[in-house]
Amino acid sequence: MELSFISILLFAIVGAAAFTQGFTGLGFSIICMTGLSLLPVDLERISAIVNLFTLALTGTLVFIGRKKSRIDWRLTADIFFGMVFGVPIGYLFILYFGNTPVFRFCFGSALLLLAANQFYRPDVKLKKHRLSSVTIGVIGGFLNGAFTASGPITAWYLYSQNKDTNSNKSILQILIFSATLWRLINIFLFGEGITQSMMTLTAVGLAIVAVSAVLGHMASGRVSLKTFLMCVYIVIGISGLVNIVKALK
Repeated sequence: MELSFISILLFAIVGAAAFTQGFTGLGFSIICMTGLSLLPVDLERISAIVNLFTLALTGTLVFIGRKKSRIDWRLTADIFFGMVFGVPIGYLFILYFGNTPVFRFCFGSALLLLAANQFYRPDVKLKKHRLSSVTIGVIGGFLNGAFTASGPITAWYLYSQNKDTNSNKSILQILIFSATLWRLINIFLFGEGITQSMMTLTAVGLAIVAVSAVLGHMASGRVSLKTFLMCVYIVIGISGLVNIVKALK
């Protein structure tokens, strides 16, 4: 992966993703992968850098919010148990198919479904049961391993069980942090590990992530959340279409 102009674009996309995370509390990883999938980069390698940023960001959020909400540890453990199996399957998918039309088609389809869900959300509720929690964990784990995108489906499941926003946000950050850490371990076990240049890029970009997240949080009180999310998911949907077209070509 060459630096210079590509690294500048990477920092710009990471900054926009961190701003979104600060504004909405969600979206960092998927926004990163959405933008970076349009660049001439190795998607498996770039996803590892996104993981390093995500680990730092969610780790900070977990630490900050550790005393502010009650955590349903049984529910959290059940979902993560499923993620333990889902993440390696998803990571092996991107490892072997990351730069092929098959992966781009699947990734583009996932982005389209994610964008469509934002505009049309069917009122489906799952009963709180260990089997459903583990199943969501497997699906979310696969999406994390393949696309670094476990957040949306996990958030949907959590809010179908409990409407406590603070509690759900804390559980979500814990799950994303844990799944990201597990994905990084899988990168060392099955992939090419983390190189010195990747660590350097991450270290330089952490300041951009921090500042952008703070700016996003400050802007959240001045701009309509609904309007902002609509713009974000339109971009995600368009990126999904672009990836599908690339795959079909």
